[in-house]
Amino acid sequence: MQFETRLWSFTQGVRGRIAISVLIGMIAAALGVIRLALLGWLIGLIFLGQSVDELVMPIIFAALVMLIRGIFEHWRTMTAHETSAIVQKQLRRRLFDKIVSLGPGYTGRQRSGELVLTLVDGIEQLETYFGEYLPQLFISALTPLMIFAFVAFLDFPVALILLVAAFVALAAPSAWHKFDTKRSLERQQAYAAFASDFLDGIQGLATLKSFGQSGSRTELLKKRSFELFRSTMWVLATNSLSRGITDTSIAVGAAAGLGYGAYRTMAGEMELTTLLIILMMGVEIFRPLRDLRTVLHQGMVGLSAAQGVYKILDAQPVVLEEHSGNSTTRLEPSIDFDSVSFSYPEHSHIVHKCLNFNISKGERVGIVGSSGCGKSSIVKLLLRFHDPGQGSISIGGKDLRNITLDQLRREISVVHQDTFLFHGTIEENIRMGNPEASETEITDAARNANIHEFVTTLPDRYKTIIGEKGIKLSGGQRQRIAIARAVLKRYANFNFR
Repeated sequence: MQFETRLWSFTQGVRGRIAISVLIGMIAAALGVIRLALLGWLIGLIFLGQSVDELVMPIIFAALVMLIRGIFEHWRTMTAHETSAIVQKQLRRRLFDKIVSLGPGYTGRQRSGELVLTLVDGIEQLETYFGEYLPQLFISALTPLMIFAFVAFLDFPVALILLVAAFVALAAPSAWHKFDTKRSLERQQAYAAFASDFLDGIQGLATLKSFGQSGSRTELLKKRSFELFRSTMWVLATNSLSRGITDTSIAVGAAAGLGYGAYRTMAGEMELTTLLIILMMGVEIFRPLRDLRTVLHQGMVGLSAAQGVYKILDAQPVVLEEHSGNSTTRLEPSIDFDSVSFSYPEHSHIVHKCLNFNISKGERVGIVGSSGCGKSSIVKLLLRFHDPGQGSISIGGKDLRNITLDQLRREISVVHQDTFLFHGTIEENIRMGNPEASETEITDAARNANIHEFVTTLPDRYKTIIGEKGIKLSGGQRQRIAIARAVLKRYANFNFR
């Protein structure tokens, strides 16, 4: 079945909850066995011609057990949902921390749609896998053993037939598992390709319209959607066959148990009441397998979704931090590029070859050139998003490799032409430069960035919301707010008057 040891390692911290879910499910299954045994006994009493008065207590006991079992089933469902929420939170936190540690050099080479698919849809699938499928898998494996212990006291041969049938129904789909998983992985890849191209199309919609390429993009999305449709139908087909294998095993096992039990009853080796009790309990021995069948698809999809999670967790940072710590020593504001050669990973084009320049304290230098000549690459190298293939880069006479990433990026602020503002107030966006800044410092930073006068025209000044339901800003206004953020940044020393 869909169980993987590496996925199990993700359950650290929630294994106790999974164990509780399994225990509650086992108790509910035991109550189900008792319920069906009471019903079998009740039917046997009716066949024996017992009076209504003699049937009252068995009816009350059966109803009480049904009520208690319903309470345990509800408890198990709620525990599963709570476990799912915890798993979802832990996995997203783990992936976010990993992506942050990988740095911009890694995420810049990934397609946004594929990352979003893993962080959103992939986690949703694993949430269901851990919260619902995994506990049900354990219950389906343990319940037949528990019921066998009950039935064996009544009739061992029939109990053995039911036990074997239950484990065949549990294990038989495993022979189909490899092919099933292969199709699921194909669907996951088709889904990632479609999501990436769709997100690219939405983000670049203005460009597509400007260059008259919306039609070609539509054709590409049609192709991707058909591939996704085809792979999805294959997954549903293979999943249906897997469920058919389970249903066939259950039906054959139940029929074999019934036939052999009827034969033993006719031969006088078993009482009719005992046969009725066993038949009623036989329903319960297969019930967890039927419940597992309903979440079997979630287990399969969870394994395929895990591949995207593995890809992120197994990724290696483009830049390795050789020094740790949090140095408070100020670096002298001088920059030196010494015979720097650089090309982006997985690209043969050389961006810089033997680049040499020096910027001393107090100097202001502008780097100009055509698009793609490597201006932004200099900034990325300076921030150590990437390391040069040859040569060295120094700040204050100190090689970047000997400076912690925290200190390096604390000393430098970058304001891009197309800046990004977070949904929130103007004050919150500026305060990102220094969370401990006072209101006076925020105002001074905005004044230095030439945005303060505009802000004062707003009714709520710095409390004005930026975003979908807030004020709309021009590109220049957005950039000046980003400059104010950079001015406020700790240790930054800019003057934009």
